[in-house]
Amino acid sequence: MKIGIFILLVVGLTLTVLLSGCKRQEDLKVKSSLEQSLDSANVLFLSLRAVKIAVRVRPEVAAEKDVNLRIKGLRILSSVMISKDDASEAELDSANAYLRQAESLALKTRDSIAWALCQIQVFRYENRRREKTFIKQKIGSKRVLLIALKVIERANLTDDLCVGYRTLARSLFIDKDAVTDMLEYELKSLQNNDSARYPVLRARICNDLAITYSGSFNQEEIAEKFTLRAIQIFKHSDDTLNYARTVSNLSVLRKSDPDKLECYRQALRILKSGSFPFDEARIIFEMAHVFQWSDHYDSALFYFHVGMKKLSEAPGNHQDEIRYQEASMAKSFAKAGQLKKAKRLMALDQPLDQLGVFVFDYVPELKGRIQAYEAIGDLKKLTEMQHRLLELQDSMYSKEQLIEAGKVENGYNLKLKNEELKNLQTIGLLRATAANHEMGIRFLLISGVVITILGFVLVRILLTQKNNINRNLTRQNAIIEMQHLNLERSFQDLQRAQAHVLNSEKMVMLGQFTAGVAHELNNPLNFISGGISVFEEAAEEIGLARKEFQILHDIRVGIDQAMHIVGSLRVFFAPESAPGFFAHADIAECMTASLLVLQSKIRLHKIRIESNVPAFVVVGHSGQLCQVFINLLDNAIHAVKGLPEERKIIEILARRDSSRVLIDFKDHGYGIPESVQAKLFQPFYTSNPFGHRKGLGLFTSETILRKLNGSISFVSHAQEGTTFIVQLNVPE
Repeated sequence: MKIGIFILLVVGLTLTVLLSGCKRQEDLKVKSSLEQSLDSANVLFLSLRAVKIAVRVRPEVAAEKDVNLRIKGLRILSSVMISKDDASEAELDSANAYLRQAESLALKTRDSIAWALCQIQVFRYENRRREKTFIKQKIGSKRVLLIALKVIERANLTDDLCVGYRTLARSLFIDKDAVTDMLEYELKSLQNNDSARYPVLRARICNDLAITYSGSFNQEEIAEKFTLRAIQIFKHSDDTLNYARTVSNLSVLRKSDPDKLECYRQALRILKSGSFPFDEARIIFEMAHVFQWSDHYDSALFYFHVGMKKLSEAPGNHQDEIRYQEASMAKSFAKAGQLKKAKRLMALDQPLDQLGVFVFDYVPELKGRIQAYEAIGDLKKLTEMQHRLLELQDSMYSKEQLIEAGKVENGYNLKLKNEELKNLQTIGLLRATAANHEMGIRFLLISGVVITILGFVLVRILLTQKNNINRNLTRQNAIIEMQHLNLERSFQDLQRAQAHVLNSEKMVMLGQFTAGVAHELNNPLNFISGGISVFEEAAEEIGLARKEFQILHDIRVGIDQAMHIVGSLRVFFAPESAPGFFAHADIAECMTASLLVLQSKIRLHKIRIESNVPAFVVVGHSGQLCQVFINLLDNAIHAVKGLPEERKIIEILARRDSSRVLIDFKDHGYGIPESVQAKLFQPFYTSNPFGHRKGLGLFTSETILRKLNGSISFVSHAQEGTTFIVQLNVPE
């Protein structure tokens, strides 16, 4: 009886556990339609179907109230847009905006996993920007992405680890010193890939590995295996463009010219199903190069012309590609006996470092130019190109890097073998356990099942607790890291604020001192002016000689000039327009005072000032406006002081509309280079030698005008000069 009751209790407990587990699984499966769509887009993020899903759910994501779901939606929308092969500048900018929103929400909710997933997409966005603009430099520090990958690894999100490691590898593509790291990250990406859920991503990773093994380590057998595997996967997908590119890449691993040409023809047949004129042109150019290398120059010229025609159908600007192919066409023209056409093409050639190609493309580009110059007979250019080729080959990868790559690969092979051995041992142990169970008594099977289920529940509880602890630790680490960065920023802001306060106090003391000096000088000058007036009247009555009368006149001019200077100082520090209040100032008066301060420089360099500034009243403090005008006039003097006399002109023009006054400061110097225009209003930036100018004039002027709700802008043309435009508000 007791045994029966015990059995009934065990069976009841088993059914309760099973039913509760089923109910929990059923609850987990209940998802909103938006979340289901986002999951579908996440799985299909490399296909066109994902783009259609993203367009459909974008309004729902924007209106979503659940913060976690909104973060997920913004991140997946950005991932889909970044993954488009033909993504436009506007689409990439939108993806970046979504990422920044998701990252901000993740930081507010202190969700370290969501933050880490956003960092992967941020690096993917930076990679795409580099690829579209051919930036020949490394992507920023990978420290943040490595921290994010550690967070994702602790959360055991293998699919996101796969994308993260591939992104990290692609960011090192142009860094020749990091090819070993790049190979390691690509292998880790392949190891974490789920080929059933993401087959197209697995094909792209295989293609990346093939390019790395072939281009960086010359291991063509391994590269061919990865390429064939990628082709097999692409063949059953809808990724037509990458399927054709991979087939085209296979030609590099083929030895004979017919095999190479067959790969290119197969790639062209694949592209016929889509609209990819640029990629078709690139493949046709490669066919032309094959004919050129085999000395079939007439055929090479034919394919060059076909490729140029196809390239003209492609949207966008492809001048770099045209220049690159024209150098190859020149050789074929020369070999075909058409030297005039060859020389004309090479005469249009541009320096190699101006082409939009990566450093790994320099070698074939240099070889093509060497062959073209050799065929034309231009020995000077031929010598120059050969010298550059030797320098570039000396800097390519060393034997130590090949050895290191071999070590990485052997380490991964050994790790895979150990995992296979462990799997075999586990299978053998399971088989032995099953045999022992079959030899036991059958009625103990129910007890064994119950114990197994209870153990599974206990292990599941323990694993859940462990995962929660790991998540909490990860969140705390991320919070500590963010707090550390915030403290550093706060400390830097405090230092800048202290320096600003100290500078402001100095300026206040200087203003008080200058105003006091001007006041004290004004009284004696008035006495002297009155005395001179008496002397002038007496001189006229007694009929003083002309020489003595001239002396009195000179004294009168000097006194008037001194009173004018004192009046200008009082304009700088007028108490009735103190900063911080709704003050009004006369721009004509401020301009006169500013020109007077700079009069010595203007006379020294013999500069002509053409000023047309009416007496407009604007909102602002006269002293601050004088500071802005002096900074702009001083820059203009510096721009024209070394020019011929006919160009030493500074034009000042003020005009007014209904609500504002515009003042133009125009010089006739050499203009501002485009490379430094974005830095003009940065503090301490100057193009002059250290110690000559501080680089604070434009920064200070822009700060003053911004506080007055005004603005400053400029227009600059090379060899024509620069015009700074100051905009001020008119009092209501």
